[in-house]
Amino acid sequence: MPVMALTRPTPTRQFSLVQAHREGWTILEGCGPEHADTQLRGVTCSDQNAWWQVARQARQGSPYHREALSRLSPSEREQISLRFGPL
Repeated sequence: MPVMALTRPTPTRQFSLVQAHREGWTILEGCGPEHADTQLRGVTCSDQNAWWQVARQARQGSPYHREALSRLSPSEREQISLRFGPL
């Protein structure tokens, strides 16, 4: 499967945290020691389960999930990629 490079998105109306919450996850901004990270966290599941769900959907071509991953801090994307394969 080809590796999909993710970059910071141009804001779109397509992305909605309401949909993310319905799927059991959210994106938190201002995390980490410097309060500069953007992280993906589980709401109704573990963080790793949320990572897996979003990464799987992104690999299957979901523009919504690809955009969600592209909004994350590089360190957060790296952690997801190390656990679940290239994004």
